[in-house]
Amino acid sequence: MAQTKLNVVEDSVENQIAELRSQIASLSKSVSARAGSISEDASDFVDEAKGRVQRVAQSAAETVRAQSHNVVEAVKENPATATSVLTVVGALGFALGYFVANASTQHNSSSLYRWR
Repeated sequence: MAQTKLNVVEDSVENQIAELRSQIASLSKSVSARAGSISEDASDFVDEAKGRVQRVAQSAAETVRAQSHNVVEAVKENPATATSVLTVVGALGFALGYFVANASTQHNSSSLYRWR
């Protein structure tokens, strides 16, 4: 009788294990299918984003090309004005750099004397 109850328990455990294995296999297939679907969606999204970036980059390149052509034409038509503008911009850049460097040097030396 003890042997029969043991056999019943073993059969029950084996049946439960078999059922769990089939559920795990089913879940594995479900997760695999969902992962494939997500992978395809992500791939489509990346392809779409890549296309948009390429279109924007081409548009930006065309705009820069057109603007640079306009600048070159303006310089060709008015060389004296272009030279004057570049000279003024260079002088302003030099002056700004000089004042920033001078202010930085004065600030550092005054802080040294403050701590003595």
